[in-house]
Amino acid sequence: MIKSFRTSLAVVFLLLMSVVFSGCSETVKNNTEVPFVVLNDDAGSFKADIYYWNVINNKIKETNENLYKIPQKIITNKESYTIFPIMWDGQKHAVLPSYLEASDKFKNIVEKADFYFEPKTIWGQDVKLVKSDEENRYKLTLIDDGKTDEKEITIPLHTFKGEDGKNHEATKCGTVTSVVKTSYGAAMLYPCFTLGGGKLFILKYDKTTESIKWQEVGPVKGNELSPSFPPLANHTATIGDNFIVRTLTNPIKVDAEKVEFKKMNIISDLQKKYAPETLNGEFPEYIDILGSYNDILLIGIPVHKAEGTELYIFAVKDDKLIGIMHRTINDIEIIDTAGNVVSKYNVPKAKTLIGENDVYFPNVNGMD
Repeated sequence: MIKSFRTSLAVVFLLLMSVVFSGCSETVKNNTEVPFVVLNDDAGSFKADIYYWNVINNKIKETNENLYKIPQKIITNKESYTIFPIMWDGQKHAVLPSYLEASDKFKNIVEKADFYFEPKTIWGQDVKLVKSDEENRYKLTLIDDGKTDEKEITIPLHTFKGEDGKNHEATKCGTVTSVVKTSYGAAMLYPCFTLGGGKLFILKYDKTTESIKWQEVGPVKGNELSPSFPPLANHTATIGDNFIVRTLTNPIKVDAEKVEFKKMNIISDLQKKYAPETLNGEFPEYIDILGSYNDILLIGIPVHKAEGTELYIFAVKDDKLIGIMHRTINDIEIIDTAGNVVSKYNVPKAKTLIGENDVYFPNVNGMD
């Protein structure tokens, strides 16, 4: 009887441990395998093939699955369209332009949206902001456990003193570019540009009082914003309540709760160490924000060459480098922190896209 009880107890223990360890394995997998898509030629049309980059063991896994397909007529006139997702969290939700064809396997997670070159909708994680025809009016949607809460909001007027010493009305020289859901409601990123330079604001929407408060992010000296590279949603990442924003130099991490920023000087250090060729041209290549996956930030630095465009991708977690990818014309290289190519995959760029980017990483922010 005792032996039988012990045997049963051992079986239960083993079952529990298998659940625990399988759960841990899934957690590790989700935190270290970063999904991304590569646009591959498929007899004239294109498909967004899904790959996984394991930033711990420096390998890439091919899935033989695609997130969506791009009709040939869109590729032929790609200058008039976007051929990437508007947003994609890498797991359960993607928003695609209405003219892209979601694959059968992922249709249940795909939302379609009309794409405008003058954006009307700003997407975030469990939050959406739709611009109204009325000036400074938006419809804010907050999503919580599948339930939506919609509010009509009005951005209040706000005057600030620019670097030129003049007073400026913020709503006349700026706009909302990103939004993040917060414990109190939502925080909106609001850059403004004048002849004297750029200013960055956080607008806090309190869902309890239904009020909006303007707060300026301190003077961004040394990491100036530029109207040439504005912090639009598809070039901004969010991790928690932080916006990661591109500037003329290093990105900055903006804390939407404390309304303060931190310079990410590590990025230019990584550029000098691992991608010095991006600094050798007539004009240094810009540092771009590709997106984020869970708590992993993905930074891109393009390399424009005579034969085509290449891309360095840095995976950064807690301000530390955890992975490097190099998208070349002919393949994808994975580089270790010593700067050595440790694995290489034969994924040549399609001739149609030889001069531009053909990879896309998850980014819960987007605009249509």
